[in-house]
Order: sequence, then C-alpha cells, then structure tokens
Amino acid sequence: MLKDEKYILVDSEDNLANLLADLELYDMAAVDTEADSMHHYESKLCLIQITIGDHHYIVDPLCGLDISRLFKARTMQTLIFHGADYDLRLLWQTFGFSPKKIFDTMLASKFLGEEHLGLADLVRKYFGDELKKENQRADWSIRPLPLEMCEYAIHDTFYLHELCAILAGKLQETGRLQWLMEQCDALIEHSKEQGHPKKDPWRIPGSNVFPPLGLNILKHVWEWREKQAEAMDRPPYKVMPAELMLSIVRHVMRDYPDLKQERLPRLPRNFREERLDSFMAMLQQAIDTPEGEWPEKLPRSAPPAVIPHSELLAALKLWRDEKAEQLNLDTCLVANKNQLVWLAVPGDTPWEARYENAHLLGWQKKVWNQILQEHLDKAERIGE
Repeated sequence: MLKDEKYILVDSEDNLANLLADLELYDMAAVDTEADSMHHYESKLCLIQITIGDHHYIVDPLCGLDISRLFKARTMQTLIFHGADYDLRLLWQTFGFSPKKIFDTMLASKFLGEEHLGLADLVRKYFGDELKKENQRADWSIRPLPLEMCEYAIHDTFYLHELCAILAGKLQETGRLQWLMEQCDALIEHSKEQGHPKKDPWRIPGSNVFPPLGLNILKHVWEWREKQAEAMDRPPYKVMPAELMLSIVRHVMRDYPDLKQERLPRLPRNFREERLDSFMAMLQQAIDTPEGEWPEKLPRSAPPAVIPHSELLAALKLWRDEKAEQLNLDTCLVANKNQLVWLAVPGDTPWEARYENAHLLGWQKKVWNQILQEHLDKAERIGE
C-alpha cells in the first residue's frame, strides 16, 4: 500500500550521491515534476520525483545543489511519465535536458481507448488504490517542504513502472506499441521547440472588438498589472483576471474623457490606498494619451497557408471519425484539424506528399492508407 512507503528527499550531497549510485543500477526511471506557476510571477521547477526500484526520490532543485549530474545518468535517458508534455518542456527549459526515450502512460491509455485518462483513474482501475488530491494546487516552492506535500509528491511516480508494464503488454497485444513509441518520440522533439514571443501580449482574447481608444486603455491596464504582479511575485491573473480587465476598458470608454471611479466595475478587495491610487493614476494617464499614440486595430488575419477543398475536407473528416471509432481511438490521434486541412489540399498533389505536409507519423500513414483503400476513388473524384 502506498501509505506506508518512504521517500528520500535529495537536498544534500550525500543523498544526491546515493541517488546517482542508484541510477546506475536500472534501465529506466519513473519521473514527474512540480512547478509553482499558480503561485509566482515567474514559474520555476520546484521538484523532480524519481522512482527506481523500491526507492522514491524527491529531488529539490531549489536547495542549492548542482543536480545537473542527474541528467547524464544512463537510467535518466529512458523515462516513464504520465502526461509528459509539460514535464519535458520544464526539464528542457530549466536544464536543457531531454531524454532519449519515454513511455507516456497517458498516451498509452489513449491508444488503448481508455475511457478515463487521469492517473488517479488508472490507479483505481488497475491497482484499486485512491491517490491523494489535496495538494494538487499547492505552492511547491515552499521550504521546508511539509511532510504531507512530500507524501503527495511520490504518488505521481509510485505506480508508473507497474502501469507501464501493464499498458505496454496491452499495446503489444493490439499491435500498437510501435504507434506509441512514434508518438512519444515526436513529443520529445516537440518539447524542445521554443514558441515565438507574442508581439503585443496585451492583446488578450476578447480585445479585438475594441477601437483604438479601448486598445490604448487595455495596454495601460495590462502593463500596470504586469508591474504589480512582478512586484507582488504573483501570477498576473491573480492580480486582475482578464475578464475584469476587459470590463474596465468598456466602462472607461463609456465615460471617456471623464474618469469616474464609482462607475468602474467592482475592483479586487486589495485595491486600496496606494494600489488604488496607482491604478486610478494609470487610467488617467491612459485617458490623457494623445490619440496619435493609440494602438491600431490589427488587420484581418492573413489567409491560411493552405485553403482546403471544402468537400474533400468534410469527407476526410467523416472517414477519419469512422476509422477512429472502429479502432477505438481519439479522432485527433488519427489526424488533428490542421493535419486534415493539409490532407485536403485541392489539386492532384500525391497522397504521400500530403502525408508529409501534414507531418503524419508512420503509424498514422498506415491508418490513412487503410482509409484510402476504402475511399480513394471517391476522394479523387471529390478533389478534382
């Protein structure tokens, strides 16, 4: 039973040395991470949980140890995760580390058509245990780490080795293990991609309807919120949610060029004294900004890279959904929306070229070959 298991907190050179020695004895490790994005302005990696054999390690990246040696260990090149995407990105951004191979038990469950994909659901199904949920939203940067948080942390790796073995066996039986491996390899590469910074991050969803006056007010409000969040070391949305920002803009526009505090929407309770004065001064500054300095509305979105043949796109989507149901797979695994668009390009582009443009994996190509064997004549007629 999980409740009696012990963990080893790696916050000293001795325990780090023990972990490094332990890592030389195994072929793969179960790993999870914890960050503090819900509690601080800039999120950071706060914990790395590692289960190998009967040992459960909780590595503290904030304790001052040089833990980079971990990532050179042979065992750390093959890892088990549950929902690996965020963990892989966090490890890559923090340490420039990426394993060579992974087994993602969440993805494996998708390929098996599991109805529920959460780790707690799978643990309940296969092991009859209930995982604790009390610390899901905890601040993992707290030091010293409370005992209950450490006990919670090992839950996320405790069952992964056994779960991996069970799911891998089922995938082997269904001939889908290689499908998962391809998907996992793609996930590793995807986690290394750096997103391009947004040009105007203050243009939040819902702001595209505002005229230049409203955009000017929103830009000031957004920048004020960022400064407050950084000073308070809190996530910006906890200083002021996006919905409230948009509402404030609408109210200020309504009374422009006057500024009436009593006509603003209800502000957070901590908007008092200096903070409230600062906020109102910022709004007045926005109102006083010359019209020539107001941001312009963005032009309509550029046309997409490819415009699909609408009838072919509808047909491919229908055939994809039918095949996904037949295989008991999530439709997006067979092809997501963007991939369908590339498959449905008009003209006589060969299907192999369509596959490449859609970045289909090998297993997906095989599934689509099966689909086209059944519908190719119709697809070619539609696409003409």
